[in-house]
Amino acid sequence: MKSNGPFLLIILDGYGIRREREGNAVAQSSTPFFDYISGATRNKDFLRRYGPVSYTTLTAVGPPVGMPEGARGSTAVGHEVLSGVDYRHPMYLIREGIKNEEMVSPEIDAAVKYAVRYRSTLHLMGLISDNREHSDIRHLYAILRRAATLGQKKMRLHFFSDGRGTPPQSGPRFVRELREKISEITGGDKSFDVRIATVAGRDISMNRSALYWNKTVSVFRAIVAADARRLDTIERAFEQAYALGLNDQYVPVGVIGDYQGIENHDSLIHFNFRRDRSEMLMKLFAEPEDEIADMLRNSPDATYRDIKEFRKSAGKDGLDFSTLALTALVEYYKGIPCPVAFRAKAHEWTLGRVLSENGFRQTFMSGVDKAAALPLLNGAERKKLYAEQESIIVPLPPEMEQYIRDYDLHKGRTGFEQNPYEKYPEVELRELTDAVIAQLRTADDKTFIAVNICNPDMVGHTANMRAAIECVERIDVSLREIAEQLLDRRGIMLLTADHGNIEELFTDGEPNTYHTRAKVPFAVLGLPEERPLRTNGTLKDVAPTILYLLFGKERPDIKERFPGRVLFRQ
Repeated sequence: MKSNGPFLLIILDGYGIRREREGNAVAQSSTPFFDYISGATRNKDFLRRYGPVSYTTLTAVGPPVGMPEGARGSTAVGHEVLSGVDYRHPMYLIREGIKNEEMVSPEIDAAVKYAVRYRSTLHLMGLISDNREHSDIRHLYAILRRAATLGQKKMRLHFFSDGRGTPPQSGPRFVRELREKISEITGGDKSFDVRIATVAGRDISMNRSALYWNKTVSVFRAIVAADARRLDTIERAFEQAYALGLNDQYVPVGVIGDYQGIENHDSLIHFNFRRDRSEMLMKLFAEPEDEIADMLRNSPDATYRDIKEFRKSAGKDGLDFSTLALTALVEYYKGIPCPVAFRAKAHEWTLGRVLSENGFRQTFMSGVDKAAALPLLNGAERKKLYAEQESIIVPLPPEMEQYIRDYDLHKGRTGFEQNPYEKYPEVELRELTDAVIAQLRTADDKTFIAVNICNPDMVGHTANMRAAIECVERIDVSLREIAEQLLDRRGIMLLTADHGNIEELFTDGEPNTYHTRAKVPFAVLGLPEERPLRTNGTLKDVAPTILYLLFGKERPDIKERFPGRVLFRQ
């Protein structure tokens, strides 16, 4: 069964499987190719052109893939599980550190005690959400309780609003709940001074695209120097955003009340537990100024093309960053130069490593939004690609990139009412499709290509059915074009997804902008005959199945190193 041509892994980011048609962009779209590979139709012309297909669905969330019950899928977790490792969600580790509703760890205690010692301020920043994709508001409560127990009186909260993993306008509810919890924790003791100091939607505060470093810098300046528009209350920030037609994830950066920024000897804790959307902001806090300047200058964000220096304390005279105590809840990036409260277990063997050590040339292909996803096939701990790997990141179409920049400045105003992914649901799919086909033309049996198609996730987060249907139908055309080129090269194509999203845009009539717990597709094309697949598979079984197809057999060393099992019925 060994492949005689290139091997192509396509990950449809956010493409779940759901029977119900209501709110389901997949079910409501015209998808003749996907209908064929999923067995929904038996098209004889397709059978002659594309050959037999082996198809099943996989569990992508929950304990079977190392996630807590109730947690939703995500791009980062999905790709890390697809790497084949024995994944264990950081929430398990953090949960073990919570005793009597207090977060107990040497690093958290040290951060709090530093502020107690200097009678300074403890700053807590992170996503205020109960979605448990990037953060869990209960972790914030546990840190607040621990700080109160240790005698820390003055605390400032930097409120990153969600609206993507939670209902679009749920921010005010979280504000109310947070204030009630603060009152409960402090017991009404007037000596405590715990307030919300800044606000920013997650699109800005948790930006992960190097194209938009300006977003991350704007949040950094607000936290450090109180350099942003000033509002009397956080409720006013939400009112103004909603008046412009914006939801919580796009709330502009704001400074609340009389907050004046960070002072010498303050302590800061970032309490998100997911890495990818916390890394950029933490680099601004943790890395040396000259390295930050180089990073910004060499980024695709034209704002910093001619930057000479980056001063962390700009706008805050007298602030000495060396006096601050910075603490990370998890290791947001390899080598972060600050204490880390909960470190994940390192994994030795991954899909990327096995392929590299067996001489496969690997190409990771995606758009800018998911540029960090495919390298996770090497494991979350490894930042550098292996020698036989390359990453091809296809840029956004110029008109979309310009619209995003203008939208960030004018969102909600005339001409900028539409979310960029509603207006441009194809994103960079056309250019990515052409790039994949070009790669396949020169590929051979030692070529492994992994492709992330971001559209179902990015468009799914808008909950716009029109845009979602257009997105799904364009993907179907692209998959067909790619499959034709691959099969002409006698290759094998494996299609799956990392989590659900676009298959459930509405729940009980309300927009659903967040990831789902749906199963995801798993299909194999290019085999000489249809092979029955297990119906109880999970994402962790994908890597062993890929290696089985590439090596033509189930190798004992793979069985020993990977927790998953080959999906073909033996």
